[in-house]
Amino acid sequence: MLFNKVSLRLLLAALQLFAGFTVLAQPDSTGLLNKWHRAQLEKNYASDTGNVILLNKLSEQYLYNQTDSALYFGRQALQLAQRQKYIIGEAAANLNISRTYYVKGNYSESLEIGTKLFATSEKINYKPGIAGAYQIIGLIYAVENKYDLAISNLNKALNIFIELKDDSRIGKAYFNIGLCYDEMGQHIQSFSYMDKAIKSGRKAGDYNLVSMAFNRFGEANYHLKRFSRAIGYYQRVIDSKYSSVWETEFALSGLAQCYYSIGDYDKAIINAQKSLQLVKDVSSESDRIRTLMILASSYAAKKDYKQAYFYQTAYKNASDSVFNSKKDKEISNLHLKQQQADNTQLVNQIKIKEQSIAFSRRLFWIRNFIALFAIIFVVIVIRNNRKKAALNTVLQKQNADIASQKAEISQQKETLHKLNHTKDQLFSVISHDLRSPFAAILQTMDDMKTGELSPEEQKEVMNGFYQQLSLVTTMLNNLLVWASDQQKGDNTSIETINVTKVIDNIIDISKFLANNKRIRLIHNFTGEKFVLADLNHVKIIFTNLINNAIKFTAHGGTIEIFYTQDQDYLAVHVKDNGIGILPQKMEKLFKITGKNISAYGTNNEAGAGIGLGLIKQFVDANNGKIEVNSKPGDGAEFIVYLEKVV
Repeated sequence: MLFNKVSLRLLLAALQLFAGFTVLAQPDSTGLLNKWHRAQLEKNYASDTGNVILLNKLSEQYLYNQTDSALYFGRQALQLAQRQKYIIGEAAANLNISRTYYVKGNYSESLEIGTKLFATSEKINYKPGIAGAYQIIGLIYAVENKYDLAISNLNKALNIFIELKDDSRIGKAYFNIGLCYDEMGQHIQSFSYMDKAIKSGRKAGDYNLVSMAFNRFGEANYHLKRFSRAIGYYQRVIDSKYSSVWETEFALSGLAQCYYSIGDYDKAIINAQKSLQLVKDVSSESDRIRTLMILASSYAAKKDYKQAYFYQTAYKNASDSVFNSKKDKEISNLHLKQQQADNTQLVNQIKIKEQSIAFSRRLFWIRNFIALFAIIFVVIVIRNNRKKAALNTVLQKQNADIASQKAEISQQKETLHKLNHTKDQLFSVISHDLRSPFAAILQTMDDMKTGELSPEEQKEVMNGFYQQLSLVTTMLNNLLVWASDQQKGDNTSIETINVTKVIDNIIDISKFLANNKRIRLIHNFTGEKFVLADLNHVKIIFTNLINNAIKFTAHGGTIEIFYTQDQDYLAVHVKDNGIGILPQKMEKLFKITGKNISAYGTNNEAGAGIGLGLIKQFVDANNGKIEVNSKPGDGAEFIVYLEKVV
């Protein structure tokens, strides 16, 4: 089906229901916050269990609006409950912390805290905590597309909620189970669970849950090509006064995809446009991609190619923008699998420890028995003392062997950690430095496909392709050499380098990107300049700086590379007249990596937020320094100091 892939948005949105309330149903947090501030002034604050309950309520309150605040209050509740030895409060705090990590997408942390929650709750038979742990584990399995395991854990949670007679959570558990069956392609089987979710939601007064269930009925009927039924369910959501903005928006896009499928393109466009307006309120990038695709396909079917091209372009840009989030999800999934393996290892270690304790107890009684006989039989005492000395020698040797093995395991763990870090950096650099050249090549190939280029222009384009492929090859070689060095350890190879020649080579293969934006690359120098550094590091440093300057310089701009020097260092300046750097990002440069520091270029070029981190790492490895001067709108100047050849 045309839009099946986008249905995952509804799955992830609905799975958030485990918290027991929706964002729209949250009360004002101001009263709770003021109450907590007053409580902190009381002398018995640290001993009052009511303050643990208050902190847990604050954690629930901020769960979807401010996850950092939710995590803060959950941890405060946990610390206070542990100090008071208030086990139920501790279990409730762990439940909130695990939920918050889940909402943030940190599934490995969520699973770790959920495991602790289960152990604590089972110890005191705290049913809400046990059910919450089962539900969290089930939802994490659903994120991994392991729906059989997800359904098994969600059913365990459902049985406890039924025992507790909690209609709201019962309805949400039915909804999540039905959602799993629908994602497995068992659409008919999901209907019975959605019916139960609707009944429980109405009984609990949770009408937004009812709207979500009707949306899933519509989606399942769309999958079964029952378009008229699907339209009816989507319309019920739109007509309901209890539906949230998110559910109304999804229902509108559902109507649009149904009308497209039956060939009513005008209605498809009308509903898709309404959906696109609401997407701005819910900030759902996956829903925006789905709606843009419907609009592009509908206009194309109407042969309005201008509008179709407009929405197709918007769809492509939106799809590109989620690249890093998908990358983060893949890495998070790897961490989750590692965490599950760690949990298994922890269970094995506990079993070994229990066996060791049992052995120690047996050994204790044996020694007492020998001591008793030693009082009666002196000869036996002497003999046993000798055996004890021999046993102590063996134990000392075993302890020494264990200490040696522990040190070896610790070294192996550190090596594996470094290798994993190198792997993550390598993947991120590939996404950061290689996507732009390939994007430029694809864009030029699109121009060639139109047949509007003259033979001379085609020849120039082919020369550009050669330069771009040379750039990609050089980058790959540098990355592979760097990755190999990282695996072998810190193998920085210092040598005398003609830095002006290196930068000339980088400029030659970067001109293609600059020419696409009509940017002038100016390399000012008098005489060749030599420094002491690692050649591969220098290439990666200035390739990143020059490509970043091109990325953040507008069409028709200028980038200048020039040199200054003092007694010890040769300073290489890379200066542009681009968009500059915001003050809040200036403080984060060279300190953090990833999507929190990454930004789009003047031509919507995407990045992975890893380049400046690597630059700083390589500059430090070569005994150098790096500075940056920038104001928003006035461009940026990066200055790299390398040891000059005397």
